[in-house]
Order: sequence, then C-alpha cells, then structure tokens
Amino acid sequence: MNTKDLTPLISALDDGYRHRPHEMLGFFLSATMSLWGLPEWQPVPEVVKPAVAEAIEVYANIVGKHEPFTDVLGPLYMDLASRGARQQLGQYFTPWNIASMMAQMTAGDPPPDDGQLVRVCDPACGSGVMLLAFANHVITHWGEDGLKRLSVTGCDLDTYCARMMATQLIANCNVHQVQIGEVLVLRGNSLMPWQDMESVIHATAPNVPKIPPALAPERLKALSAAAQSHPDVMQLDLFAA
Repeated sequence: MNTKDLTPLISALDDGYRHRPHEMLGFFLSATMSLWGLPEWQPVPEVVKPAVAEAIEVYANIVGKHEPFTDVLGPLYMDLASRGARQQLGQYFTPWNIASMMAQMTAGDPPPDDGQLVRVCDPACGSGVMLLAFANHVITHWGEDGLKRLSVTGCDLDTYCARMMATQLIANCNVHQVQIGEVLVLRGNSLMPWQDMESVIHATAPNVPKIPPALAPERLKALSAAAQSHPDVMQLDLFAA
C-alpha cells in the first residue's frame, strides 16, 4: 500500500485546523463501526459528517480494489500520526510484504478439518497487519471454506489500533463478501488481560462450533500466555479447547 493509493482517503480526512488528523481518524472509525450496529465510540460532530461519509466511501473503494485483507489503515495511521498529536507515540507497523512472508511461513497447508476452528492470535496487533496477512494467505491458499474455519483474535492497548483492526477485518468481509469463522478484537493490556479488558467486537460466521464468550477466563489466560511467550509473533492454537 503506497501513499498514492491512500491520497484520496487522506484528503477526505483533512479537516484543516478544526480537527487534528487523529481526531478525524477516530470519527471515521466510530462512524464505520456504527454502520455495523456496534456502539458509537466517538460522537461525530455534525460539521464533519459529510467528510466522514466521504472517507467511508473512499475506504470501501480502496478495499475493493486490493486483495482481500490488505492492510490499508496501518499505513494511513502512520501517515496521519506523523502530522498530528500522536507522533510522539513512535509506533511503527510491520510492512505488508514482511507480514505476508511471515504468514506464509506460519500458515502452511490447511490442517485436516476436525470440525474445530483454526485459531490464531496476535497479542499486540497494531493495525492488525499480521492477522490480515494471515487471513489473506488463508483465503488465497485454503479458499473461502478455509476462511470459515479460521478464528482470529487480536488485542492492543491503543484504542485506535484495536478499532482499526476490527474495522479492517469486518470491512474486508463485507466488501469482498467472505466470512471468517470468528473475529475477536480486544482493547487492553494483553500481559494483564484481567484488568479493564474491553471487547471491541466479537463476531462469528453461521454454524461455527460452540465457542466461549469474548472475555472468558480461558481466553484471557491464553492471551496472557501469548503475550509473555513472544509479544511480536502470531501464536497459533493457543485457544484450543
């Protein structure tokens, strides 16, 4: 994803001096998730609603023009953060080509279908690039049926990052008309998930096997184990029953 591809979206989120770039991104994420019936995260001021609506349309077009689950919002976030109040955070997301290579090395061939979901977790997900790359590999090499067998769990302490991941996963499913078996996005400290952990989104495809609630103790325990074992690498099968 290059800057040229993002230019229309960056322009749509440019509100001059009324709102800073990261504020416009927050309004965009909140409005997008509200379209899917999720709770409003940040109230969108009337004055920017036309710009936010345009940004949503532009984003959907960008998603539709690229391979399923391409990371769009990660590069956008870094571009906007470099201009605004969040630049001091020093966040840097994994480039798409590196994430794709790691997904290929991690995923391999589809495992035998035993009726259970194939579970993958990123306890420090950022924009979700690692999980997006994994989903891209699955739909490319395992097919749409393989994607329905996939369960992805992502967690990040940053409220923007958690909502970017949720937005990207659900937007790709909607735009490309595909289904992931389970999507769980959490906002909180994966090293101490029992303290103020928030479920941003928990969605399942029809006819998936019975699964525990979003904040079930076994999920939080597995999330903590993933974070402590290696916080920057995807962990497979951590949530297996």
